[in-house]
Amino acid sequence: MNIEWLNSTNKGTALLKLIHQFQDDTLFVDGCLHWFFDRSLIDRLKTNPPNMKSEPKDETEHFQQIAYWYVILREKYGDEVIESSIATGCKQLLLLGSGYDTRFFRLASIRDNSVKTFEVDLPETIDDKKKCLLAQIGQIPQELSLIPGNFNLDQLDNIFAHGFNRKIPTIYIWQGVSYYLEKEIVSNMLDWIEDIMTPSSVFVFDCCSPLMTFKNHAIPGIHSNIDRLVEIGEPYRFGMYADEMESWLREKGFQNIEVLQQGDLEETFLRRRTLPDRMWYVVTAKT
Repeated sequence: MNIEWLNSTNKGTALLKLIHQFQDDTLFVDGCLHWFFDRSLIDRLKTNPPNMKSEPKDETEHFQQIAYWYVILREKYGDEVIESSIATGCKQLLLLGSGYDTRFFRLASIRDNSVKTFEVDLPETIDDKKKCLLAQIGQIPQELSLIPGNFNLDQLDNIFAHGFNRKIPTIYIWQGVSYYLEKEIVSNMLDWIEDIMTPSSVFVFDCCSPLMTFKNHAIPGIHSNIDRLVEIGEPYRFGMYADEMESWLREKGFQNIEVLQQGDLEETFLRRRTLPDRMWYVVTAKT
């Protein structure tokens, strides 16, 4: 079951979702992920896909298995929030730290309802994604804006130059990002989102517990994961326990806050509860 991680967390996350497409039972079908990977990798997965249900051989594989299921469950949850929010009137989708997200292409409700989609990520990621999309489909769809930038607030305001309308109900998705940032930047991001959210908008993001940020014996495989992230220059810098996060968000003005541990997601979508808590969790909030 051992996964050969790629040299960026963006591509690593996309790889986990790609691996999911070669499992027996899938929570979602993604026919676009292969656009971003070499043909040789796709062929290897077709021939010999890792069995993500097999018993881990060691703590490193145990961590990989947990990470795999968390990413898949987080994606499924985000899909359902997006689709239900579109059904109730949201007309924009903002993906912050979008990476190689394919929802614009694979969720029919986005296109069927003309939901303008904005994706923000680091310039090198956006450039690579554009190249891959142009190679596969010839042009970037008019309803999709790929915006280079980091999480400094002056750069985030670039979304307005690309047509983002802060006056209409919007779905905000910020996943797989917060734990790589310093707390001050996370705080500024949350304030920025709370400030521009209109009524009927929804915000989904994820975070991790502090136990994910240092080597310890409570999290299986955390030692090797921390070493790997340091090696590729993307260490975890921020974590907060879920109850503290909920209080923090209330202080910032968010309402209707729901926190789901990865075990809660597993129970919702897989009807089992095997994933440990005190790792990652997903938050949904409104203003």
